[in-house]
Amino acid sequence: MLMKQRAPRVKKKIKAVLDHGTGIIENISSSGGFLKTDSEIPHEPFNIELKISNFKTIKIQCEPQWENDSGVGFKVIDVEDTKEELFNQYVDKQIQALKDFGNDRVFQTEIMVTLKNTNAFGNVYFSNYIEFQGVVREKFFLEKVPGLHELLADNSIRLATVETYNKFINNAYFGDTLLVDLTTSEINGASCRLNITFKNKETGELLGQGFQRVCIVGATGRVMRIPAELLDILDFYQEIKE
Repeated sequence: MLMKQRAPRVKKKIKAVLDHGTGIIENISSSGGFLKTDSEIPHEPFNIELKISNFKTIKIQCEPQWENDSGVGFKVIDVEDTKEELFNQYVDKQIQALKDFGNDRVFQTEIMVTLKNTNAFGNVYFSNYIEFQGVVREKFFLEKVPGLHELLADNSIRLATVETYNKFINNAYFGDTLLVDLTTSEINGASCRLNITFKNKETGELLGQGFQRVCIVGATGRVMRIPAELLDILDFYQEIKE
């Protein structure tokens, strides 16, 4: 007897609203997924509303299949009228993104501390972390956005920093290698927050953490919507807080 092939699942955290409470979908496919919830684990068929973007939600009916201390594995029984195709397209897009960018939804890079980054006491001057944030941001877009130069030139757009912040935690010194993680959050039509964490590569010590909020500006200087090519990439690296 032929075994029914299981639909591929994507490790992607998605906010979910249940009949009674909220939760996080930790992986999703067109046929089911796994739900972590802060309320009672459902034992009967239940409804959830998935927030697949800041602008789109999808209601699906689910049936519990198994459970553990963290949550419940479920089967998709039905998808909201007119949105089944949208749901399948979302899952397919996430699967394609994994093929394009890999399994890790954190962008990671390194920065070597040079003498010009340090002050008279030998440690990295505080304002240089803001400069480092800019370096990491450019590395992220250059590595992850195919044809970035053409996209910016053809559309006459540029990235603008709206807000920036870094919390100093520990010192870094000349010759240290900083291991830097970047994720995204608070994505809307025109802006996005880039969350950036600095660690000492050799010791693993946390050195600082902060963020930049960026937006897209057109040729006239007016804020404009984020192009779809950028929006998909920003969504892939979006950090969902539990």
